[in-house]
Amino acid sequence: MNKPKIYYVANARMPNEKAHGIQIAKMTEAMVLSGADLKLIVPARKASLKNMKEFYGLEVDVPLVKIPVIDTYTYGKLGFVLGSFAFMLASLIYLLWKKLAGEEFVIYVIDMDLFSFLFLPMAGRPLFAEMHDRKPASFPSKILFNCAKGIITINKIIKQEIADTFNVSADKIVVHPNGIDLNQFAITASKEEMRKILNLPIGCRIVLYSGRFYDWKGLEILLEAARLLRKEIFIYCVGGSDGDLKKITGNDKAIPPNLICVGKKDYKEMPLWLRSADTLIVLGTKRNDYSYLHTSPMKLMEYMASGRQIVASRTPANQEIVSEKEAFFYLPDDAGDLARKITEALENPVIAGEKVESAFAKVKELSWKKRADSVLHFIRDKA
Repeated sequence: MNKPKIYYVANARMPNEKAHGIQIAKMTEAMVLSGADLKLIVPARKASLKNMKEFYGLEVDVPLVKIPVIDTYTYGKLGFVLGSFAFMLASLIYLLWKKLAGEEFVIYVIDMDLFSFLFLPMAGRPLFAEMHDRKPASFPSKILFNCAKGIITINKIIKQEIADTFNVSADKIVVHPNGIDLNQFAITASKEEMRKILNLPIGCRIVLYSGRFYDWKGLEILLEAARLLRKEIFIYCVGGSDGDLKKITGNDKAIPPNLICVGKKDYKEMPLWLRSADTLIVLGTKRNDYSYLHTSPMKLMEYMASGRQIVASRTPANQEIVSEKEAFFYLPDDAGDLARKITEALENPVIAGEKVESAFAKVKELSWKKRADSVLHFIRDKA
């Protein structure tokens, strides 16, 4: 199988502004650029009027097949189940039709939920599954892992948990962290130039957090740390509003004046925001297993490519990507330690500069292209 034909199945609205949408778009683009004959199969749901290439700034068009579904996804848990079941059935029918037409292909599925992949083994084609979280010992997951030719996980912890829970041979599972578009984030413009473009203050210290506001991220630590920092050090949050932050954290207290939420920004604008900062923050909380153990944060790789010092929560998930050579670590859920590490990063430019250089060198090995090449090699070897 020199040039594999791949049907990449994702139960996701595309294009969309969330992290999983970016991950799917960038990975499928990289697979196409690496020579795969790929089509992305998604449910026909209301999405941006822009195509994927325009929305995500892709180099090439990713062929997209939108499967008709009952679009009840936004109507609570039952609505999501109904919409997902419709997609599960319709995507199987589509793949069976392709099989009956004589096509040779492999199926690649990503875990957007716990069950929409259940029917895919019935298509009778080699199946590969990309896992972004641990999976409970459920009937659908058992079927998936027993039938899959290969499993791709985003970190070693997920690999071990799947192997242990489902008695899967370790050689059937490979670990590939998420990737980075180096060309998009490795810009050379100065901090001052970026701040002028974004209308940000030139003379102050800016510590920046980027990412959508979710309760599993432990965002409340930013409020506490901002109160402990000197008033001339500002924390900018790119990804939500003041109201979003209060709702997610359940904190009704006034937001500190040195914590500024600028709302959601277009993904293509993010390199400018990262480059405008002095320091970039990666969160992680022990109070949530996904946050602490199972993520492979794309933002961390984006930070590494942006040439800015990084302060990261010392979680097992973050430490799979960076070490003390590349980042300043703070103790998870310890706002005082976060404030101290931010101050340390700002006041030690030589040490910070060495970490920035190490991070930039390391991130070159984490491109989407290298990830796609390795995954395609795995598919050719196992299919």
